[in-house]
Amino acid sequence: MEKQEVVNFILENTELDIYYQYLIGQNVWYFQNFSDDSETSYDEFKKFISRKLDVPFNNISIVGSAKTKFSFSPTKNFKVFGDDSDFDLIIVSNKMFHNIWNAYREVALERHLAGYQYKCSNVFNGFVSLKDTDPTYGKSVLEEWQRKVLTFKAELQLKFKIQHEVNYRIYSDWESVQDYHMRGISKLKGGLNETN
Repeated sequence: MEKQEVVNFILENTELDIYYQYLIGQNVWYFQNFSDDSETSYDEFKKFISRKLDVPFNNISIVGSAKTKFSFSPTKNFKVFGDDSDFDLIIVSNKMFHNIWNAYREVALERHLAGYQYKCSNVFNGFVSLKDTDPTYGKSVLEEWQRKVLTFKAELQLKFKIQHEVNYRIYSDWESVQDYHMRGISKLKGGLNETN
């Protein structure tokens, strides 16, 4: 897939069509290029994450440039997935979202919470964003999360060839996933319409 093909699709289709085609579909650029069997690999990956994090298979999705080859962030000008890119993974779990949000609220009441504004903006959009290197502030929920993801980090590298830092976005529900990404697509499309 080439950049112009993606740009043309965005210009010629609705935000919802773009969301379905590039963000929710089963085609994953990363697996198509770093795996022998892309469809099996994505399914196997989702089964793996489902078991490790105890979330339903259909509540897991890859987004971002690992999914499409190009970043759809309105500020990144279709940047190609590269060595410095994060591997963006969506987990939809209302319980997990609220547990982590509550842990962050407790931390913010007690002391400085790193990235406070960024975390507040994310929560407002219905998700929390975590990496395995984030501080846990001695909160059991955050420590347990970090323990879980660190136990299978090596397997992600060996079994699925994922060498990049994984950014886990835990959403409260699928409506929040769609709302957030549709807004981003709308901004991206608006910018393209201005330049074309």
